[in-house]
Amino acid sequence: MHIHEEKASLRKAIDERIKHLSDGDRSAESRSLCRRLTEGIPKGTPICAFFPMRSEPDITPFLEEVLRRGDPLYLPCFDGTLVFRQVTDLGALVRGKLGTLEPQGTGAILATRNQEPGTSLTLLIPGRAFDAHGHRLGRGNGGYDLWIDSERKNGVQMRLIGVALECQIVDSVPVESHDQRMDAVATARGITNCFP
Repeated sequence: MHIHEEKASLRKAIDERIKHLSDGDRSAESRSLCRRLTEGIPKGTPICAFFPMRSEPDITPFLEEVLRRGDPLYLPCFDGTLVFRQVTDLGALVRGKLGTLEPQGTGAILATRNQEPGTSLTLLIPGRAFDAHGHRLGRGNGGYDLWIDSERKNGVQMRLIGVALECQIVDSVPVESHDQRMDAVATARGITNCFP
């Protein structure tokens, strides 16, 4: 089987798993996940995250907590390429070109080139599937992989945390050379560092 077929097959299998989760189970898992993120990411950490789609863990309570504690929060905008813009009010998000809620075009763009030495950016990244080695299966448009690769080539230090429901954790994710590895994966059980 060609790797693109393997990826398509795994996406389909994960979609089926998510469909079979009850709303109550998904909601309970999402609440636990938000607690783990709050416990595991210290106050004072600028966060790049995502506003969840229906098929993703609902991390909205964690995003609200980040804003409450006064930490900078950046969410993605897709306009041909991926950029992160600062958000101060989740109620002000608008529907983007890919149908997801994203910051308005007036939000400040994340300035990674001004990163202070010794600091690391924390990114929470959605995906369709993750494995223990940090391999991630995305939706297939490559937006996150391109952005991460470009920033790393420019020397930006970052900690990539994949965010998943338990049913999205698999033994092995098919990978290509451009796929970027996560440093850790967060689920309702906690934030687990990935094996090299």
